[in-house]
Amino acid sequence: LGTTMGCTGPKSVIEVRNGLTFLDLIVIQIESLNVKYGCNVPLVLMNSFNTHDDTLKIVGKYTNSKIDIHTFNQSQYPRLVVEDFMPLPTKGQTGKDGWYPPGHGDVFPSLMNSGKLDVFLSQGKEYVFVANSDNLGAIVDIKILNHLINNQNEYCMEVTPKTLADVKGGTLISYEGRV
Repeated sequence: LGTTMGCTGPKSVIEVRNGLTFLDLIVIQIESLNVKYGCNVPLVLMNSFNTHDDTLKIVGKYTNSKIDIHTFNQSQYPRLVVEDFMPLPTKGQTGKDGWYPPGHGDVFPSLMNSGKLDVFLSQGKEYVFVANSDNLGAIVDIKILNHLINNQNEYCMEVTPKTLADVKGGTLISYEGRV
């Protein structure tokens, strides 16, 4: 969404309603959740090497909020040339152009590799709710959490069929010997 709208920084800072950004609304939602249930749900933001510095500046805006905000970076992988699947030549330059962030699928290994997973486990945290910052309809639902706990489910995911509007980007993979 952010790139499509011409956003060059974190899409969570796109203004969406009454001068509030996606991130403002998420912070408000989590503050409300924490007050309502007397808990301490943190906000954890996964960034890329493209958005990391901007995000650190932006979260400073919330130093007086009543939630803990954590950030970590997803991995970065070399861009490949489609004809031979070799890394994109950078002609000796070491900038960002030769790399790409893998996106949502990297959330669990990056959470672990960042050390944040160990921090949360040491605090007794057992569950994680993952959503894109531009999906304000995705909120922590106590009924779903209770269902997971009561049924000892280790994982739950909401999925929807892709539409033509969803076809964008993607990563080449090898599956059963085919690319």
